[in-house]
Amino acid sequence: MILSELRETWRLALPLAAAFAGNTLLSLVDTVFAGRLGSVALSAAGVGGALFFFGSVMAMGLVMGLDPLVAQAAGAGDPTGARRHLSEGLIIGTLAAVPAFGFIFGLATVALPLAGTDPETTAAVFDYLWGRAPTVLPFLWFTALRGYLQTMDRASAGLWAALVANLINIPVDGLMSMGDGALEAVGLPSIGLPAQGVYGLGLASTLVTFVQVIVVWVVFRRMPLVPGAIKARWSGAKAIMKIGAPIGLHFSAEVGIFGTVSVVAGGMGPVVGGAHQVALQLASFTFMLCLGISQATTVRVGRAVGAGQPRQMQVAGLVGMGSGSVVMVISAVALSVWPEVFARVMTDDPEVQAAAIPLLRIAGVFQIFDGLQSVSAGALRGASDTRVAFLLALVGYWVVGLPVALGLAKGLGWGAPGLWWGLTSGLMVAGVALAVRFVMLARRGLRGLPLVPPTANGPTLPPEPVDPIVHGNS
Repeated sequence: MILSELRETWRLALPLAAAFAGNTLLSLVDTVFAGRLGSVALSAAGVGGALFFFGSVMAMGLVMGLDPLVAQAAGAGDPTGARRHLSEGLIIGTLAAVPAFGFIFGLATVALPLAGTDPETTAAVFDYLWGRAPTVLPFLWFTALRGYLQTMDRASAGLWAALVANLINIPVDGLMSMGDGALEAVGLPSIGLPAQGVYGLGLASTLVTFVQVIVVWVVFRRMPLVPGAIKARWSGAKAIMKIGAPIGLHFSAEVGIFGTVSVVAGGMGPVVGGAHQVALQLASFTFMLCLGISQATTVRVGRAVGAGQPRQMQVAGLVGMGSGSVVMVISAVALSVWPEVFARVMTDDPEVQAAAIPLLRIAGVFQIFDGLQSVSAGALRGASDTRVAFLLALVGYWVVGLPVALGLAKGLGWGAPGLWWGLTSGLMVAGVALAVRFVMLARRGLRGLPLVPPTANGPTLPPEPVDPIVHGNS
């Protein structure tokens, strides 16, 4: 059973991880083009990207509430229920895009003056957001479709979407931001295309995200028809939001703690801020594989719940957590043994390299617990246990992690290493607590789960006399 589960987990995890890495590459290319536009554009794209992600992460988590329900319906042999949850998730994503769009601009309006951002950079940030903020709608559609497809044995759809997006991202970024300058740079004649600067970069991200949605939609439409009429129900939408709201809050707490620590590190000077970014970018890149394992674990646990197999649910969760831990230990060894090599790859500034080396060694320890908390949270999502997972993560990040980070960095004068040891302590508490929570939940069996699990003889949710909000065939 364990070997079979290991194979299935990795079969799902590898294309998912590759897709996440591909999306990270999109951001890297955007940063490269922003750097060609000058320091103001580079800063504006970085700040604007952070504001966009923080402003939309709650909506993303809300939509991701469909993931465990789709997996449970699939495990129960209920393809109609799984397809219905996708319809409900798409509706939630469409409705959530409007407040998310407003929140992004509201956040920028409040945060930029508080941070003391100069007028030129502030104007550039808003230019970037006017191009980028519309991405929130296709981004949420993509999140819903990807969650459905990865559960229905179409995990490679996200990888194909990332590949196509990366193929067109470079020319689109260049043409949108630099206009004729991009054509001249590769020896092509001018066609009167204006340079749109950071607004063009934001708009390019929107266009590329729409392309990703088209790719996964094509894969979805090529799937076999689901028998019977698909009726999205208010009860189903409520169930998705009940599971998804804590997921969004969990993500917001995580993004918030890393953003806060990054601001504190930046306040310690450009060298320390640069070293912090070097360590964080490397840790984020190696984390992609673990993120794929986390998503795969959600699917595998959810399928076991749907099939009414508590033992399989426990094995799926433990195999996922074990796989994530092994991956992160390997990464930790690499960062700890060769920090100088990684620092030189990321920057040619000797001062930043020297400051980054101790942070990379700490990042090795940090990653082990970061992987544990990510996959454990994924296992709990598969079991629909997201509220307690959020509360445990909140305690780890904000009650333990941030006070320890500030105490070590400021109180004891450890500087940036103190910040990273504080983050590590918070992730350790969150990771261990989430893993223990899953083990305890799995030992109680299906009766201990927060929602009534599906069965092979019925839909994911108990039938209710509710009005449909969408009708149609897949």
